[in-house]
Amino acid sequence: MSGFNRRTVLALPAALAAGEAFAHSYRHGDLMIGHAWCLPSEAPTTRAFMPLAVVQDRPDVLISARSPAAEAVHFVPVAGQPPAARWDIVPRRPIGMRVDGPHILLTALTRPLKVRDRFPLTLVFERNGPKEVEVWVERSPYSS
Repeated sequence: MSGFNRRTVLALPAALAAGEAFAHSYRHGDLMIGHAWCLPSEAPTTRAFMPLAVVQDRPDVLISARSPAAEAVHFVPVAGQPPAARWDIVPRRPIGMRVDGPHILLTALTRPLKVRDRFPLTLVFERNGPKEVEVWVERSPYSS
């Protein structure tokens, strides 16, 4: 094989499959924002998820969020508890959002959300400012 060795050929399918997932992460100042996704919904609410981490020594705070897909966006740091007004992001303590844990709650959806839909969500951080991310509607991460 000219130009390719066996290891390269074997790794290529995995790299291509993962390419879309890697392309859907964001760096914003000293923040890392992972793959943003939400559950499909015919109801007026849904939950969105994305890993958040500070990669330097200074903390940041998620102070607000907005999306044309919902009239309101809330932060739920503990599943089953009331939303919080802000979300502290501490260095070396990433927030791993999940269906049964911390998440972002979108209420009063402007339309039903179906698998493979996508919509913008603007996250506003106290120190790093606003960042728009694209949220993918999926039944589980990377399943669209």
